[in-house]
Amino acid sequence: TDCKICFEYGLYYSPVSTPADFRSLAPIVLEQALKESGTQLLEPYLSFTLYAPREYLSRAYHDAPKYCATIETVQVKKDEVVFTGEIPARCIQAYRTDLAFYTNGQSVCLTELKGYQAAVGKPVIQPRRPNSRLDKVRYMFQKIM
Repeated sequence: TDCKICFEYGLYYSPVSTPADFRSLAPIVLEQALKESGTQLLEPYLSFTLYAPREYLSRAYHDAPKYCATIETVQVKKDEVVFTGEIPARCIQAYRTDLAFYTNGQSVCLTELKGYQAAVGKPVIQPRRPNSRLDKVRYMFQKIM
């Protein structure tokens, strides 16, 4: 899940280049390198253990897919139910909030990092502002020409 990127070649033209130019270009070059290399976007997944009162068994079980969770085991004990499964990290807070609401704070959800899986859906891309980094790239190249 990690990658190492090495800066191999760069031009420095003393009258117009400054060290700040290279610092400004680093995130832009990184972004372009990741796009061109065909990297895969991964998201963290958590394994969870959920303890809830037995009367909330059905709701807790059927709400799980709404939060992209998969339930692997269900244990029904005397007064409580215990679920284990996995859920994307981006969904756990909403699931916990919903559980706390309808169980009146009587549920406990414990999590730990399970690993990474390919992200589903379209990645979130923020629109660029007029003074975007790409405009800075154009500015840098205009300085040398």
